[in-house]
Amino acid sequence: MSPDYPRDVASFRELTTVDDGSWHLPEGWTQGRGAWGGLLVGTAVRAAQALDVRAGEESSPRAVREVSVDMLGPVPPGDVPVRVSQLRQGSGTSAWRVEFAGEGDVLASASVVLGQPRASDVAQHLDPRVTLPAVPSWRDVALVPLGPPMAPVFTQHLEFRPLSGFPYQGVGSDVACWVRFPHTDAWDAALALGMVDALWPAVLTTFAEVRPVATLTFAASLLVDPATLDPEEPLLHLGRLIAVRDGYATETRELWTPDGRLAVLNTQVMAIIR
Repeated sequence: MSPDYPRDVASFRELTTVDDGSWHLPEGWTQGRGAWGGLLVGTAVRAAQALDVRAGEESSPRAVREVSVDMLGPVPPGDVPVRVSQLRQGSGTSAWRVEFAGEGDVLASASVVLGQPRASDVAQHLDPRVTLPAVPSWRDVALVPLGPPMAPVFTQHLEFRPLSGFPYQGVGSDVACWVRFPHTDAWDAALALGMVDALWPAVLTTFAEVRPVATLTFAASLLVDPATLDPEEPLLHLGRLIAVRDGYATETRELWTPDGRLAVLNTQVMAIIR
């Protein structure tokens, strides 16, 4: 944990733990009117993992392979009912549905897929066209404090080292930034998948004035063992705007390790509200 940050800030594990069917979202972790999406993602992953361990017969837990979340409405601070149901328990994979409930509505619905290692005779592969971009080492990039009123409330708790793609510059560009959650002793699947949602949407770089944008769908694959990530090192976020049509933007996001491994690959669809 960084000595420059307060010790009383909750860890990501504490922030994303469901207790007896309820998730508590504290003040200070919002994005607009509802929860920071990274917490929704992390909570869904952690809730599925907890039940998957109980349901499985393997001596070691299955690894998280993919999470997808439909963010249907803002999840407000306070105690949020969470429903977890098993979609399938197969011999090699399992799938879980995690729903965050509001007053008569489902505010967010997630699907989490976990799986054992398979096909050990197949070599690991990454498309050679997908590479770590040439950027300065995180040690050579200054920390930039973020927070309201210029940035969402939750950003005050994270470390950002921005490189390119700033909001409202009026010219589209990729969003590149070293990012880290400083209040943790170790990376895990929930944290890695949640942190891909820490940066502003790439579509914001194309606007010359403030425009509200909300994520509708989120899908991400975890491509490394999070236990191999150094908690003292940030990951490089790279966000690319792919297309805009009918007021909906599609972008991809990547998280890269400092040693050049692609850790998380994410696609999001966002609504440009007005």
